[in-house]
Amino acid sequence: MPRSALAPIPRASLSRETLERLRRAILSGELPGGSPLPESATAERLGVSRVPVREALAELERQGLVVFAPTGRASVRRFERDDFLEILTLRAALQTLAAREAAERATAEDLDRLASLVERTAEVADLTELSALDAAFHDGIVAAARHSRLSRSWADLRPQMELWLARLHRKRESLRRDVRDATVRAHRHFLKVLSRRRPDEAARLMEQHCLSWLDSMPDLSEDA
Repeated sequence: MPRSALAPIPRASLSRETLERLRRAILSGELPGGSPLPESATAERLGVSRVPVREALAELERQGLVVFAPTGRASVRRFERDDFLEILTLRAALQTLAAREAAERATAEDLDRLASLVERTAEVADLTELSALDAAFHDGIVAAARHSRLSRSWADLRPQMELWLARLHRKRESLRRDVRDATVRAHRHFLKVLSRRRPDEAARLMEQHCLSWLDSMPDLSEDA
């Protein structure tokens, strides 16, 4: 049985590890939307003081994964279909631009890193880890674009985009059991196109890839 993301944390690197544990619990669905996150109870569960929990919750609010009520109580943000549609369409716009720029600017090292991510994805079994690798592949395309303002916009969207991917992957896996193969196949295809140095072709393929869920996106709410 996999270890809970909310198991006690060793004393070293408390702030960073507390943030990562809570983030992973949200992405994996262990903490679904609406879950309360009281400081004292969360700190006790993780085996840390309230300070790193408070810092982690503030960062997760900045990332759009946690909300604070007027009373100051924190909870995991609930995402509705319209939220995911906004994430999907903004992701498509940013990644289409990134693909166009990367087709002109990507170095051999960039392409090697992307290829390595594809091969790691082909070997992974855990869906949350697969979603992280999927997001990392798209991070790599943004990095290869060498466009600073695009990078900042992507960094703002990324935490919510990874949550969307994680929900999407879990839903598709429950219906079709082909998430890993489909992800690897799509990324290998795009990497071949990117290597041809054809900006229009790369942008067109990325837009199609990102928007392919618009007409058939499943219900990604926790209780669906």
